[in-house]
Amino acid sequence: MTTVVIDRDRTVKDARGNVRPARVSIGLPVYNGEKYLRLAVDSILSQTFPDFELILCDNASTDGTASICREYVAQDPRVRYVRHPTNIGVSRNFNAVLDYAQAPLFKWASCDDVIERDLLEKCIDVLDRHPDVVLVHTRARPIGADGEHLVDAGGARVHVMHEDPSERLSYLLRHLTYCNAQYGVMRTDVLRRTALFGSYLGSDVCFLSELCLHGKFFEVSDSLLKRRFHGNASSSYTAEQLLSHYGLGRPGIALYNWRHFGENLRASARAPLSTRNRIRIVHLLLRRAIWLRAALAIELKTLLLYLVGLVPHAYLPASKGAGQPTPLAVTSPAEGHSGDPARAHRR
Repeated sequence: MTTVVIDRDRTVKDARGNVRPARVSIGLPVYNGEKYLRLAVDSILSQTFPDFELILCDNASTDGTASICREYVAQDPRVRYVRHPTNIGVSRNFNAVLDYAQAPLFKWASCDDVIERDLLEKCIDVLDRHPDVVLVHTRARPIGADGEHLVDAGGARVHVMHEDPSERLSYLLRHLTYCNAQYGVMRTDVLRRTALFGSYLGSDVCFLSELCLHGKFFEVSDSLLKRRFHGNASSSYTAEQLLSHYGLGRPGIALYNWRHFGENLRASARAPLSTRNRIRIVHLLLRRAIWLRAALAIELKTLLLYLVGLVPHAYLPASKGAGQPTPLAVTSPAEGHSGDPARAHRR
């Protein structure tokens, strides 16, 4: 079986009549999202900035998601539909939607969140005025299952405009609590130079950490993203359910803090940095490892206990934020479910 792609001819012409791609590709990965999918898609299609394509990437849903997606393809030529024949896992589905993007700018969307009508317009205006900015996002408001407003837990601004990439990374690692920034508008070419999302816990944190090495993050002060919290969202999962959601329940080993340390080192090697900046970032990561030494030691201790059969193959305590130690996660990435990395870990 092969991946099915359904779309209509999408031609955009400039003032001279030349055909060009849309300015923005919006990728919406979805798995069994029929309850809120229409609300999410309608909020996208009603944007005041109309020059975009919307890519619905269905991870082999078993509910009414497929029929809803096909309805929108028939109604609006900006909508494309991709359906995987089998479930390829949460992170791979998130990454796959970028493969189909044709525009110079890109934005991920969630199947149960809602965006205000001027989100695209305000984000793109910043990107047009600031070529050194790679990501523009807005503040978010939490809503409940029925759209009711919830108390905002707050969190530091993710407005990372430092000139020095090591200072940007330092700020992000110290202050990041929610990964709402990944739902901003980004430069497609820069995204494709990163590792995107991995099949491990907290890969959204590592993604944003790598992206900030390529450029600045600008946060629009308006709250134009409504993040939905409800009983079926993976943000409500127990540790065991979260492992299953990621497809991480099979025997194996993946240590949370050690994994993030390694991923950040690899990201610094990939990024277009000067030798001086690369050295500064390695120094920053080593200092952070010293600060997290207690958590790293616990992970190694539990690894030894796991290897001799004294602890189960998976243990995932609650995470308290990107800047605070998470003791460990002992498990292995595997193919499995789909959804939203930000919901699954950082919400």
